[in-house]
Amino acid sequence: MKNTLKSIMRHGSIGTIFFTAMFLVSCATNNELPEKSTDQKKSEIYYGQGTNELVKKNYSQALINLVKAKEFNPTDSQVRNNLGMAYYFREQPELAEKELLKAIDLDQKNSDARVNLGSIYMEKNRLKEARVQYELVLQDLTYLNQFRNYYNLAILALKEGDRATAFEYLSKSIKEREEYCQAHFKLGELYFEEYKFKQALTSFQESAKGTCVAEPAPHYQQALALMNLNRFEESRIKLKEIMDKFPKSRFNTLAGFQLKKITAQLHEQSASGTFQTEVIKESKTIESPNF
Repeated sequence: MKNTLKSIMRHGSIGTIFFTAMFLVSCATNNELPEKSTDQKKSEIYYGQGTNELVKKNYSQALINLVKAKEFNPTDSQVRNNLGMAYYFREQPELAEKELLKAIDLDQKNSDARVNLGSIYMEKNRLKEARVQYELVLQDLTYLNQFRNYYNLAILALKEGDRATAFEYLSKSIKEREEYCQAHFKLGELYFEEYKFKQALTSFQESAKGTCVAEPAPHYQQALALMNLNRFEESRIKLKEIMDKFPKSRFNTLAGFQLKKITAQLHEQSASGTFQTEVIKESKTIESPNF
């Protein structure tokens, strides 16, 4: 959590993946402002507390603090953005949409709010409206989280059945932020679905680095790709690693199943003298990791 908070202060926002959409929590800037009123100062205190609770996923407490922040300073666009996200994670999408629209009305350059609004539209299958918001964000040349916007545009393209454009946007996302593991993971899934297991393996390996190193899903997908490349010993090592490192996750059970499958398959192939590998298409059933 300490590293996460450092990232917030450095980049100005933090992204949280919910289903396939990308949402962003705004944080206070250090811009020089005129002397603040007592109400503005109170709002900042509640805003800071609410934002910290959002990061910790304590959504009810975040909502309490951010409602207070809004009461003391209803014209703060960042407060309205984060309040919208608190409503969203408390399963109140209509209230979330209302707050995000207000955040944008207060500050047309609040790209975080536009990304969040676009993601809500996308989940509601209001794809044209989502695209409008994402494409407006593309025009913000100083936006530090553009790599996340590219990712969302890739997901939108997939919903529209345009895989080629999805690949393009994922490549742009990675070019913008090379260590962005979520884009690497989605690329791996797409390559896997096309039976391009070598490329899938590379993407899954990249998705397991940096801040995503503690996520089991990329490691499990690596093991499946290795199995389909007939690299059984490497796959067996990876599966055992998953069981050792993530004993309490559902991937522990999945890895155990695949380990037994490899052993049985190798025994059968050894007895028959043939070595043909069944294509294992499980990536569609694996949820994108909640990075």
